[in-house]
Amino acid sequence: MTLQEMAKTYREDEARLTRQIERLRESSKNLCGAKKHTANRNLCCLYEMRRDVRNIAETLENYYTDKSENRIYHKKTQQIF
Repeated sequence: MTLQEMAKTYREDEARLTRQIERLRESSKNLCGAKKHTANRNLCCLYEMRRDVRNIAETLENYYTDKSENRIYHKKTQQIF
């Protein structure tokens, strides 16, 4: 599996999470009290998951380009003093 194929999978997961968020936001409008609180906590989790999936997809898509500075892992360069 190539990095682009992996990125595509993460983008599909991002779209799936977006649909889940939209459904939960719509259904939580009529809730109140503890159920509303629980729905909001679940929304927060979904937003975080989507953010992480999006970041991973971007990292994979740009791994070998100039945008690779966004990578989580950076090789340390030796500095000679």
